[in-house]
This record gives sequence, structure tokens and C-alpha cells, in this order.
Amino acid sequence: MLTATVAEVRDQSLARGGPEALLELRGICKSFGSVRALQDVDFAARSGEVHAIVGENGAGKSTLVTIAAGALRADAGSVLVKGATIDHVSASAMRSVGISIAYQHPALPPDLTVTECVGLVAPRFAVRAASGEISALMARVATPMLRVWPDQRIADLTLAQRHVVEVARALATDPDVIVLDEPTEPLQEDDVNKLFKLIEELKAVGKAVVYISHRLNDVKKIADRISILRDGELVATRGAAEFASSEIVDLIVGRPLAQQFPPKGPVDRTKANPTFVVRQVSGEAFDHVSLDILPGEIVGLVGVEGQGQREFIRALAGAQNCRGGEIRVLGRPLRRSSIAAARAARIGFVPDDRHREGLFLPLSVRENLTVGQLPMLAPRGIIGSKRERVVVSRAVETFKVKTSSIEAPVATLSGGNQQKVLLGREIAAAPRALLVDEPTRGVDVGSRSEIYQRLRDLSETGVPILVCSSDGVELEGLCDRVLVFSRGRTIRELVDLEVTDANITEANLKTTVSRTAESAAESRRSRIYRVLSSVYSPIVALVFLIALVAAGATAASPQFLSPLSIGPALTLLSILILVSFAQLAVILIGEFDLSVGPLTGLAVVLASFAVPVGASIERIVAGSLGILVVCTTIGFIQGLAIFGLRLPSMVVTLATFFGLQGFGFLLRPLPAGLIEERLLDVLAFPVVSIVPAVFIVAVIAGLGLEWILFRRLTGRQARALGSDLSAATKLGVSRFRVGLIAFTLGGLLTGLAGLILAAEVGEGMAGLGIDYTLMSVTAVVLGGASISGGHGSFIATLFGAILVQIVITATPFLQFGSEWNYWLTGATTLLAAGLFGVTRPSRESR
Repeated sequence: MLTATVAEVRDQSLARGGPEALLELRGICKSFGSVRALQDVDFAARSGEVHAIVGENGAGKSTLVTIAAGALRADAGSVLVKGATIDHVSASAMRSVGISIAYQHPALPPDLTVTECVGLVAPRFAVRAASGEISALMARVATPMLRVWPDQRIADLTLAQRHVVEVARALATDPDVIVLDEPTEPLQEDDVNKLFKLIEELKAVGKAVVYISHRLNDVKKIADRISILRDGELVATRGAAEFASSEIVDLIVGRPLAQQFPPKGPVDRTKANPTFVVRQVSGEAFDHVSLDILPGEIVGLVGVEGQGQREFIRALAGAQNCRGGEIRVLGRPLRRSSIAAARAARIGFVPDDRHREGLFLPLSVRENLTVGQLPMLAPRGIIGSKRERVVVSRAVETFKVKTSSIEAPVATLSGGNQQKVLLGREIAAAPRALLVDEPTRGVDVGSRSEIYQRLRDLSETGVPILVCSSDGVELEGLCDRVLVFSRGRTIRELVDLEVTDANITEANLKTTVSRTAESAAESRRSRIYRVLSSVYSPIVALVFLIALVAAGATAASPQFLSPLSIGPALTLLSILILVSFAQLAVILIGEFDLSVGPLTGLAVVLASFAVPVGASIERIVAGSLGILVVCTTIGFIQGLAIFGLRLPSMVVTLATFFGLQGFGFLLRPLPAGLIEERLLDVLAFPVVSIVPAVFIVAVIAGLGLEWILFRRLTGRQARALGSDLSAATKLGVSRFRVGLIAFTLGGLLTGLAGLILAAEVGEGMAGLGIDYTLMSVTAVVLGGASISGGHGSFIATLFGAILVQIVITATPFLQFGSEWNYWLTGATTLLAAGLFGVTRPSRESR
């Protein structure tokens, strides 16, 4: 409970003069194990001012503001909003009192659309009618080059576009205090200017802006006050005008810092032969690009975002397809475009998004550093631990990686140290060429200097280096030559003394052309892409396969589609649909339920006791409700064990799998106990022609669950959890509450399926429903759901269940043995997956 209500916090004014302190952090302490992140830090954000926080990676900046946003709890200290102490800090509580944060790594579940992500924190934006408001909100943040459509999936956006959405999401709740953590890292100059204009507008209406950045020029330009953190302690807080840039750097590093960029060595372009050659290569967003890099030379790529330079460097690394032309490394041709081929040619690559493409976050620093050298470290398939530790220690020492241990997960390191690990891994693998996309994104000034020195050291050994960067100052200080991109082509080359930030900026401005026609074409392509990549696209392939199997079975036996066959088949189909819905409910949140099959069978056994032959209508109703309560309770208990005790769902549901099987055989060691036939009469009663009631119920359940999944907050929260647990947690989604709902719903649906199966079988038989576990997973997969969570559809799963059931039903009519049930189901699953691959565009092609 909050010490003050939301209304009281928003209405309270401080009696003292001067700008109002909208947010205060007092005596904040935080440690992660033996690592002290913050020690007794005081901080205040005041109305109408930009308060910048600067410091090295690992200084505690992001930890401090994450505590302020409620996504992380401090070990000691207090958080105050307008003078009122917040006793129970959480993301939703802080958002409700006017505190919002745009994270350095956007907290945007990738399987959700822009509208859905914004709607998670601001429900008024969650309806379709709000798309115009969302577009207007995006326009406040984004330049036309970074335009985002409300129905675009986050996974399909560039890093710069995701940052735009992240800032817009933070603004959606109309906060009094907005925290911007490294907001300009992936942005070009025009985009930065747009953001700064927005910040001035927020200041003018009395908002407080907390601004975190490693770009000191930006900080000096926008900040009213600056606080400097070093090693978790606040070392200075003063007005921005009171700091000289050199003093800020010295306070950040804790020592006078030498020249940031190492001196460039001489490059004799008349005698040296290029060691990295690209001739007339084309690909997505670039066309007929040629490039030579000489030994000892660092070449830069630059251009307004979207001009093809980023796609070009990724294609050279094999991360995107390229066509035509020729690529040679030390005279050896690269014969095909793929990551494997590039790695085999010893082309090192550092991507711009280290979290998504560069590092294995759960693995240790040691494992991340050596993953690129496994053939050398394990020539006979066994890694020599002594040799491995020597390699790791050398890399940690060379790059000055700050870590508590080489066994620490790399996810626990600061952004700058993560970048050092990534770059160290590529350099330690002795590359013949090194490609680096944004070498210092999110890296502090001290670490930048070390990274620049390592790149220059490597180039002086003769390794050609290609760097893509949006920072003109970085390109000026680091590169010997710079190629300027426009509309997918290199249109200008800056050499030696021409390589200056001013010349780079001028080249970008003068070569940027209108892309109105291209934008229109892109809009059309985007609409087609969104249709093909939607959760409903698998239905097309499924309908085709369903028709194919039905036609084959009907040709073999006209009785396949007779009323006598269709009615019972639809009843059996209803069972599989409901069990598949139960499985999908937990898969969507990133979990798994192995127990649905045995729980279905247990319902049959319980029905033989609760609804025996001769039971009255009252007993049939009471017994059926009792079975549903038991199954729902089992689902609820599983949810408590998984989310309350934090046990893996695979372990819990596997234990339940065996437990329910054993309990079923304990109750019915042999088939016995006839079930009242009137239960089947009610459930299978033909409501429309030959269509049984249970099938209508299953379809209505699917439509209702689909509506909840995509139109209600709980459904979006479930997809957010499965899509990105960390991002969903930062947005205030309760994994415990949503997970409990998912498993409880799964128990209810499975219980209903078990009742239908009991009525159809008519006798208590233990172990009867065990096959439904794998059948339900097959239906979910056929429906296009992601097994890792976040992406799926109940309607598409319904069609997946239809395909599985029609294959099983068709087998006897085709006069195949029972083993063909499994073979045909497996074959159709593979065929459907192949059709999905053809009809659904890859993100790379996007």
C-alpha cells in the first residue's frame, strides 16, 4: 500500500520555494551478490528541468533509475514522489504516480504490436480506435525516416524504431517524470534533434526529465543539472553550466583521461594491395556496392538511417543475403553468403544489437569469450580447461573487462563490459577481416577509449576493419576513410584529412533524397508482410491439407463424409480442440504442460464414479461440475507450484503426468464402472443438423479465448510474458497472476475435454487420455504457435486440431493400419511446416 494515494501524490505541492521535487531518491543502496551497485545515493528530479546522470558502464546509472521506475527493489533507502514516500515500490505503482522510464534496451515484447505494447501501460490506447492517437504519439518522437505503424510487430522494427516506440510508450501515460536511458544511441542527427525538441516541450509544461547518456555533447546541450556516478557512488551534482567537459570526463573515469582516439598510422595507398575486396555486391536495401580495404586501414560506413549501409555490412558478415558480385578475403573468394561461410573465411562480426545477436546472455563470460575458438580449444572434441582459462584471462586483461568472475553470466555485466566481451571474442579468434556495426553503442567514455585502442592495434597487424557508425565524431577519430551511403549506393568517399564530423554531416545532408515513392511502396510491402506473418497465416496451409486428406479419404470410401461418420468425428474433435486450447494457454506464456493427457484420462476415471449408470439428472450435473472443479484445482495447484515456488513447468507437469497416471490406475486398475449414457446424449446432442453441442461449445470457446487474447489486457499480458519475460516484468506484468490464470484455465478446459471423452467411451479406463499430450502439442504447432511463447492463436490451433483429427479419422477409411495415425500425423506436420515457410516471409527478407 502507498503511503499516499495516487490523487494525493499528484495534488501535493511542496511548501519550499524553487522548482518542485517531483521525484527523490534518498540513501539508495543496492548490491548484486558481492558486487556493490549503489552506495547511499541521493538524487532529485525537479519540475521543468532536465537532470542528466553520467558515469561509466557499471557505475550504477541504470540500476538507480530502474529502482526509481519500480522495476527493481533497493536494499536500503527511500523513494519519494512529490514528498510522499512510496512504501511498496513496483513498476505499476510508480507508473500510477507519474513516473515512467524508457529503457536503454527497450522493454517491448517482440511478438506484440506497437499498439499492444503501448496498451500494456496505457489501456486507453489498447483499442483499435486509438490507432490515430498512437500515430500522433509516434510522430511526436520519430522523424519520417523512422515512421512506425501502430499494427507493426516489434520484432519487425529496426533498433532505432524500437527506441522510438520505447520513448512513445513511456510518454503514453502522461508522466510527471520521464526517465530516458540512452535514448539517442541508435539515432541519427535529425532524430536526436527531434527528441531534444520534444524534451524542451516537456520542460515547458513542468515535466521533469531524467536523462542518461554517454554522449557528453548531448548532455551538455540538453541538461540543466548533471549528476556523476562512479563505482556506485554519487561524486558530484551541479548545474550543467558549472561543469567543463574535461572535468566531467575526469570525474567519470576517476583519473585524467588521455586522448580518446589513438593516433592513426600512415597508409600508403599507392603500394599496398587490398586484403578485403568487395565487387558489385547487391542485396536488400543496397545495390552494386564495391569496396577495398588496405592492410592497416579502418574504413567507416555512414548514412542517414535506412540508406543501406547497415544492411551492407550485415550481408558481408552473412547475416543477410547478398547476390551477385564478389567478396575476397586475402585473395580467397567467399563463395556463398551465410554466417557459416563468413565464419569459415574467418570474417569476424560485431552486430549492433549485442543482446539479440551478439552474446549468449545466460552463459558465462568464459563461455562467451571462447565460443568462437572451440575448434582450436577442442581439437579432439574435448575442451582443455587450462588452455581455455589462459585464453579467457588474456582477453579479460587485454580488454579490461570488469567482472566478479569469468564464470559470472555475461548478462550481469554492464553494457560496456558486455561490448568488450563481444569484441574480445571476435579478436581472439584471429580474424582475417573484422566487421563492426556500432562499436561503442551504449558504452561509456572510458571503455570507448579502450575499444578504439584495441581496434587500432588490430588494424596495425594488417587486419582490415570495416566500421558502421551513426556517430560522426567516432568515425572522424577512428577511421582512415569513410564511405557515405545514399539509397543503397556509396555516393561519396572521404579520405584522410577529409574525414571530419563536419564533412560527414554535410555529406549526409546533401545526399539525402526524397523517398516518397519508396515509402509508398514500402507501405504496400509492409501491409502484405503483416498479412503473411500474422498468427492467422497458417490457416491457409491447414485448410489446404484438411481438404487434401478429406478428398483422399472420400475417394477411398464415400462413407467418410456421411452423417453417421461426421457426428462422432466432431465429438472426438471437440475433445482434441479443448485439450489443445489448454496447451496453448500455457505455451503462450512461455511454459509447457505435459499433464493434459493424463488429466483428461483422470476425468474419465472420475466420471465412472461420479456419473454412474442410472444416475439422476441432479447427480449427473453435480458429478460433472465436481470433475470440472477437480481438474481446475489441479491446474491451479500446478500454477502455484510453478509461479509461487518458482519451479520449472516441465518438471512440475512431468511429475503431475506420472502422479495422475498412477492415481488413475489406483482407482481403476482394470476397465470398470459404466458411465450414464444420458451424459453423452446431452453433450453430443445435434444442435445444428448433425453438429453436436460440444463442437459448438468448443468453437465458441475458441472465439472467446481469441477475443481475450488480442482484445483484453490479460491476453496481451500473457503474450508479453511469453514473448519477453524481462520486458513484460519491467512493464509491470505480474507473472504470478497471469501464469496462475493460464494454468487454471488449462485445467478447466482439460476437465471439460475429459467429460466429453468419458461420455464417448462410456466406461472408466485409466491411461485413456495419455496420447492427448502429444496430440495437443501437434495441434498447437500446426496452428503456428511459437513453442517458446508469445505467438499463437486459438483459432489457428482449432484448425490444427481439425487436421490432426481428420488424419486419425481418415486412416481406417484408407484401410491403413493404426501405425499410420502416427506416420500421417508426422508427415502432415512436416508438410504444414514447409508450407508455413513458403507463405510466411522471414524477418531477414523483411
